[in-house]
Amino acid sequence: MENSWILFIFFIIILILFNTSQAFNYLIKFVYLTVIYMSLAFFVILISLPRPRHHRNGFITANILHWVHRTVGVELILEGEEHLKPEGGAVVVLNHQSVIDLMPIMELWRRIGKMAPIAKKSVLYAGPVGIASWFVGVVFIDRNSKTSHADVNNAGQLAKKNKTKLLVFPEGTRNGDKNLSMRPFKKGAFHVALDGEMPIIPVVVSEYNFLDWKKMMFRPGRAIIRVLPPIDTSAYSKTNIEDLVEKTRSQMLETLAEISEPVKSR
Repeated sequence: MENSWILFIFFIIILILFNTSQAFNYLIKFVYLTVIYMSLAFFVILISLPRPRHHRNGFITANILHWVHRTVGVELILEGEEHLKPEGGAVVVLNHQSVIDLMPIMELWRRIGKMAPIAKKSVLYAGPVGIASWFVGVVFIDRNSKTSHADVNNAGQLAKKNKTKLLVFPEGTRNGDKNLSMRPFKKGAFHVALDGEMPIIPVVVSEYNFLDWKKMMFRPGRAIIRVLPPIDTSAYSKTNIEDLVEKTRSQMLETLAEISEPVKSR
């Protein structure tokens, strides 16, 4: 009986802190997501064993996580889905803001079906999450390896052959600044598109006005994911690849400003 009262009081304290402390709310939500990801990883590994790295594994996982992410109060609105529908290989480039970019990635995955995100090789060693990521088809690249460029190009050739969308963060590292900006784009994704004669599909996620790691804020909110029309790469080559990079980045920056302002004003 005494233990029941202690648990009850503990629960009430947690509930009060969750609703009154911004920092506590922030920490609890990330702890919750981490626990869910770790637990779900074992299930993903289990169901993926009969067909490792099959595209259906990622599709199933994305649909499960879609409902998990809704429990933390984040609403994702996808615009321009029709640009993801054409079959065939393509390079999808996405702006990189936070660790919760996994949420828009899952939304894209469940709509595309056949998708292969590129991730740092260190993710592979992140316990069951890393193993599950391998099973669902994530492509791991060691950026410090001498073969990193060849590995990315091989992934591009495989994406073209299997009619898969290869997802890349062209900024390389996260940009959590709230100034409607993007870091300079690396050329790797664009080399892959040119070598594989595949289009570039720019995707922009509005700024997370509900999330701020500096202020330890993670409120309920929404983000817009806008898929832009594919960019035909046939008119570009390695000699004018800078023009392709600049065109893509300019379109994405313009879109970021367009879709972030309405969200921030709420």
